[in-house]
Amino acid sequence: MRPRVALALFVKNEYSDIAGWIAWHAAWGVSTFFIYEDHSSDGTYEILQAAAKCYDIRLTRTNPIEQPDFYLRQRDAFMDAAQQARGQFDWIGFLDGDEYIYLRYHETLQTYLANFDHADGIAFSWRIHGTSGRVVRPHALTVAAFPRHSTPELNDNVLVKSFVRPEKMGNKYHNPHWFDVSTQRYVRPNGVPVLSANSVQEIDWNDGFVLHYICRSLEHYIQRIKRRLNVDLSDSDGYLKHFDRNDVLDEEPLKLVPRTEALLLPIYETALDHAIEKLRSASTFFVDVSFHEHANTEDNDSHPERVLIYRFETFFKTRIYYIPSESRLLHTTPDVAERHGFLEVLGSKHSSTPHLIILFIPGFIGPLKISMDERLMRSLVYRCHKRSDGRIGLRNPISNLYLSCQDPSSGSNLVEANRRSADEWEFLEPILIEEQLSTTANTISGFFADRDFSVSRIINWLKSMPQAPDRETFLRVFYQASPSVQEEISRGVPGLLWNVM
Repeated sequence: MRPRVALALFVKNEYSDIAGWIAWHAAWGVSTFFIYEDHSSDGTYEILQAAAKCYDIRLTRTNPIEQPDFYLRQRDAFMDAAQQARGQFDWIGFLDGDEYIYLRYHETLQTYLANFDHADGIAFSWRIHGTSGRVVRPHALTVAAFPRHSTPELNDNVLVKSFVRPEKMGNKYHNPHWFDVSTQRYVRPNGVPVLSANSVQEIDWNDGFVLHYICRSLEHYIQRIKRRLNVDLSDSDGYLKHFDRNDVLDEEPLKLVPRTEALLLPIYETALDHAIEKLRSASTFFVDVSFHEHANTEDNDSHPERVLIYRFETFFKTRIYYIPSESRLLHTTPDVAERHGFLEVLGSKHSSTPHLIILFIPGFIGPLKISMDERLMRSLVYRCHKRSDGRIGLRNPISNLYLSCQDPSSGSNLVEANRRSADEWEFLEPILIEEQLSTTANTISGFFADRDFSVSRIINWLKSMPQAPDRETFLRVFYQASPSVQEEISRGVPGLLWNVM
């Protein structure tokens, strides 16, 4: 039988990375997560609540009042997870939110761990990664954003993190790296017994190891210092200088990114759903009674709006397609696309928001990823810049960068959101292929009557709805507000709108 694998995590203030951490390990075959949330202030707990709707997450909040010592709270969490795992799981791993397991020669943890009948504990070496030159916290998966790592000369890599059989684990707690398992049955990733009962072992990056993102971006580092100031870190850049090692570029782990993103998508979608519901029920926002009256009379009598479906022809007389296995947008001819099984990307335009285009792939349930656009969604809202000849430029509502089709004669046919201004390569000819009617006019047309995109107006609109608007409808409103309004709304639902911003 395939081994049953769980993970234990003690986490605080990881709002930008926690969903990706869960999806990464789910992609490796982890079936259950024992997560102990240490009273985050940045939305981590709210994101975990959304993720628990998608995966088997046994979520517990710690009690810093009852146990004020950070390390003892972590001890209690890990020992509790091990106790719960007994009788349910063959293996349980103990990781931090900046640590990601990686296996070089296996597709899943199950196939890997099936080779360890002779072991009750496995000690994986750290492989410490640097900032890769990033200053600002990225939206991309941690593994994709920070591909550069240290060499074995950085001696901190001798520390290990462990996977153990919960049935064989004793009651003594050593530390977060090493657990109470018989030394004779504690092995390295290659199956060879450990040298000693110690969390310091010879560095081994051959079969499997733990990607350790101690620094991540400079923004991450500053938050880490603030969180652990005078506990085990000081107000200096010494920690960063020591660990920010970018000696080697390794893109091998990126092969798991498409699978991870497919598992990350439902977490982000659920987080957006939670954000909409929380905004609708939030008592801290002003509610305008007159808006309710307007919405309940005129809006309900409004006619269904028109939805126009387009395909796009580029300057090079090609169309836009998507390769899911590579998470790549490109433009090519229909015959080439059909021969290779590429999926055509279409756009929809609603009559109530004619200056917006929603890019989507009919029948495709995975994420639509566009280079330089870090949002992870099934459909992507873009602003539409129409030219006098009817051609349009599509601009990312967050970065304000235009979609651009590369010149095929240069050897590239990629489509990327990377241009600050629009010229011929950035303009597309929209070709109408279908017209539909949508009942969303009953929820959105009244809002657009006066084009007021203030915080109170958006919240009033949400509260006036008899039921929550769908994600696409909410985003058509949200993306027309100013960045300051978006930030203020996001603060009302911390963490939950991270992916769409």
